[in-house]
Amino acid sequence: MNRAEYISSGRNSVHGWFAERDAKLFDAIDAKQRELGITGDLLEIGCYQGTSAILLGYMRQSNERLVICDLFDGPTASPEDEAERERYYARDFNRQLFESNYRRFHDELPEIIANPSSTLFSCGLERTFRFIHVDGSHNYDVVRSDLLLAKELLIPGGVVSFDDITSPHTPGVQCAVWEGVIRDDFVPMWQTVKMYGTWGTPLNIPMPDGL
Repeated sequence: MNRAEYISSGRNSVHGWFAERDAKLFDAIDAKQRELGITGDLLEIGCYQGTSAILLGYMRQSNERLVICDLFDGPTASPEDEAERERYYARDFNRQLFESNYRRFHDELPEIIANPSSTLFSCGLERTFRFIHVDGSHNYDVVRSDLLLAKELLIPGGVVSFDDITSPHTPGVQCAVWEGVIRDDFVPMWQTVKMYGTWGTPLNIPMPDGL
């Protein structure tokens, strides 16, 4: 299956919440960065069964890294996170399922860090990332930490996307991201159920057809 087929229909074969409009926006960001010669690594915090990570695998170029950070079925950081896991993810949330799904579309697995995203500060990551997708804990403190991490890692011309900016059950995401706008110079670009943005001057990325 090629990339366009995955965006239009293949992602529906992997359970998750990754709308076509966001898949098209990921694709448009990547296309513009390639047009401008912007290269860099890709990071996803929170992968669930892999529906968006698989698209990042298509986006990754041969000289780039794709890093996936997730707790999978390891211990959560707070009672709120544990309650959310039990409600939405407990039955089908483990590393083996993610890896199996990913290998259906790509020969090699990404780099996987099966730890809390807070550990990424000490994992040796540097400012080499052109795209970061944050879809992990919805706890305010964790999202705040993820935003500050993204600020450290994102290169000029890079884009970060925060999931669940409009979901009624994730006020911690909304608070943390809008605080980033007010206090940390985060510049919003687009909003779906995700908030796309950057630091510095945003790229002029044409809106995909149909959006």
